[in-house]
Amino acid sequence: MLSLPKRMLSLYRSYASQLGYFEDPFLKLMSKSKPRKMLPIINRGTWSRVHAYQKMLFAFFALPGAKQIVSFGSGFDTTYFYMKSKFPEVAMKFVEIDFDDIAAKKANIISKNPILATMRKDGGDTYFLIPCDLRDIAKLSEEFKKVKLDPKIPTFIMTECVLVYMEPQQSRDLVKFCGKFFKTAAILNYEMINPHDALGKVMIENVESRGCKLLGLREIDSLEKENQRFIEAGFTKVQGVTMLDFYNNYSDKEEKQRIEKIEIFDEFEEWNMLQSHYCLVLGVKGQLELSL
Repeated sequence: MLSLPKRMLSLYRSYASQLGYFEDPFLKLMSKSKPRKMLPIINRGTWSRVHAYQKMLFAFFALPGAKQIVSFGSGFDTTYFYMKSKFPEVAMKFVEIDFDDIAAKKANIISKNPILATMRKDGGDTYFLIPCDLRDIAKLSEEFKKVKLDPKIPTFIMTECVLVYMEPQQSRDLVKFCGKFFKTAAILNYEMINPHDALGKVMIENVESRGCKLLGLREIDSLEKENQRFIEAGFTKVQGVTMLDFYNNYSDKEEKQRIEKIEIFDEFEEWNMLQSHYCLVLGVKGQLELSL
């Protein structure tokens, strides 16, 4: 059932992109479904989420030298194609990992689309789509070696609403594995927090009613515990903020002013509450100059 939130995320992004919240011409190539109309509060939240990852990736790509990107639970994400189009000269290796069925569906979509298939072919050994259960650390380690991920090359790890679906110890094991494997790395995690108040309980019920269990949320339920998970894994610099804090204080001011003009918006109280129930955590280790 975890394919459901991944498909929903694709629809959210396709519609927000169509309205002009952000640019990503590859979204419509990856999804066969027609974008579904979403409420302004959803579109603004989608922009904030996409903006957070794009901001950090652009900062990472601005650093000198070769790069590696690892995307856990990548679903139908188009980040590889988007970043390759923006930085064609950058030497990079982009590795996506997801369950067998999702990886197979994505590979099929890519192979049948001339633009995506050509970009993947022209990219040579820069893009890898790996079917693997993230709970199986032994297999994951083998897959890392197969695609020749280099522990010494600076690596950016993406976990977007992934760890929250794992048992707490399983997510800790995954993060610790990354902390041990890579000498210089950054990990950016986005997911829900604060499940115990009224809104948090409603959010959990809405997600789990679709058969998607938020296994990690009841234990790793606060920003402090999110930060601690990465500190314990060996990431020496950890920054964690709520998405409300990110939107108000860390997002690009000009971009924020631009997107706030796209739709009429009057759901400010609901927005503040909702965004306080999501967090963004950046963990960094080694000689890597990155911050929110």
